[in-house]
Amino acid sequence: MKTLIIVDMQNDFITGPLGTPEARKVEDEIVEWLDHFPYNRILLTRDTHDEDYLGTKEGKKLPIIHCKEKTPG
Repeated sequence: MKTLIIVDMQNDFITGPLGTPEARKVEDEIVEWLDHFPYNRILLTRDTHDEDYLGTKEGKKLPIIHCKEKTPG
C-alpha cells in the first residue's frame, strides 16, 4: 500500500505569516506527485491553535499567530 503523508500544508505555512518561497515550491511538487503517482491512502495533518496560543509554551517561543481555529490560515 502506498501512503502519502502531507504535514501541515496550510495557508499560514505557505503564503501566510510563516510562509516562504520554499513552501510555495513544495506546494507545486506535491500537486505534481498527486497527479503522477497512485496512492492508496493520503493522510493530512492540520496544525490548529485557539485564542490562548500566545500563552502556550510554543506560542512563547514562536509568537506569531498562525493556523488559528476557524480561519482560512
